[in-house]
Amino acid sequence: MANVKKRISKTGEAVYYIRVFVHQGFDGKQVTKSMTWKPPEGMNETEADKRAEKEAVLFEQKIKDGIITIGGGVKFANYAAHWMEMSEHRPKTVELYNYLLQNINQAIGHIPLEKLRVEHIQLYLKNLREDGLNKRSTCTATEEFKTKFEYSNSRKNRGTTRKEVGNKAGLHPYTVGQAICGHRTHISTASRICEAMGEKLDEMFLVSDAGKLSDETIKKHYKIIKVILASAKRSRIIASNVAEYMDVPKVSRKESRYLDDKQAQLFLSALMDEPDIRIRTALIVLLYTGVRRGELCGLSWSDIDYGNNIISIRRQSQYIKGSGSIECEPKTQKSVRSITVTPFVLSTLKKYHIWWREYRLMCGDTWKGDKERLFIAMDGSPIHPARINEWLESFVKRNNLPSISPHSLRHTFITLQIAGGVDIRTLQARTGHSTANTLLNVYGHAIQSAQVNAAAAMDDMLMPTAEI
Repeated sequence: MANVKKRISKTGEAVYYIRVFVHQGFDGKQVTKSMTWKPPEGMNETEADKRAEKEAVLFEQKIKDGIITIGGGVKFANYAAHWMEMSEHRPKTVELYNYLLQNINQAIGHIPLEKLRVEHIQLYLKNLREDGLNKRSTCTATEEFKTKFEYSNSRKNRGTTRKEVGNKAGLHPYTVGQAICGHRTHISTASRICEAMGEKLDEMFLVSDAGKLSDETIKKHYKIIKVILASAKRSRIIASNVAEYMDVPKVSRKESRYLDDKQAQLFLSALMDEPDIRIRTALIVLLYTGVRRGELCGLSWSDIDYGNNIISIRRQSQYIKGSGSIECEPKTQKSVRSITVTPFVLSTLKKYHIWWREYRLMCGDTWKGDKERLFIAMDGSPIHPARINEWLESFVKRNNLPSISPHSLRHTFITLQIAGGVDIRTLQARTGHSTANTLLNVYGHAIQSAQVNAAAAMDDMLMPTAEI
């Protein structure tokens, strides 16, 4: 309820101070809005008192209706921290948002929400595009670094192993392996590797200059600013979301990498000769189901229904810096699904299950696989998702196949399903996309090709061969 206080100025004029309690702020302080009202000349005291009470009611109603915002000088950085604390996000999303907000708060974190303008955000996004703003300098391994990991035939002269360096540096062996293969490595990661090896950074790696942020990364900065301001608007701290009045940063669409039907046949043919049953099984499941990498790593044997030829997706495994591999829900509600698979896939899984049980017995007391994951580390614990990338990279190199990622196999599955005549709604259910529009936008090229084949099929069915 509004509080009204009347005071008499030095000139003898009555002034009414109206204050409305809004709520208790996220910092524990009371949030209030106030105004002053002066009666017009000639109005008597009794009438002025009644009018002041009416003005107080109107003022309070305007606040409730959002016509007058709460404001209160809350700075963007403070509200962003409160929003992160109160909102529910997946661990991987929290990791991303915390990283983005470090840069955002440096630029606009000091600005009160009600004073934030479109120009502030536009200038920030413009600065993101400038050379050198990407402070995530990368390194590329030198030949000298690579020779440190080479093996000789003599066990006495064997080189350093990725696992040894990874354990000392607190990194996954896959990360070390990526550096050995010549992939760009974050400068902090390269420093940790060199420290673990007792080597100098400038001798083991070539450090590149900082470069531009990608269009996709810039758009992510914009999107989180917009979402935070939208939350502030719903809380009536601001009257409008200024991010809505500007153009969304454009992102140049990149064609998704995938295997065509002939490449997929060669890929599968090579898989059948793959000696490592773990690699063979994991990649066959990816190719035949289109599941995401995290969903593959989250599979347990209880998710395999041999009787009905179904694989159920109930969880995913993610790697969070500082926390290691964690289990969480699938990406969206639609991602929780059951996928019908062919007898060939079930046969592959049965053979792998036999190997898996034998390996478990062999491990004995060292086994740590209490969740019975399909794809496991050497001690039976859930596999690091990056290990799937390592298996695939090794496999395609050994077989001279196109360089692809686990997500490329998802694209391959979807493209082949469309070419095979699977309708969009069915495919949406099989892949776990939240909306059919995603499939229509990303796989338009494949859908258009299927449309051409469908049109030709009408000729084949309705027109005699001689008349075509």
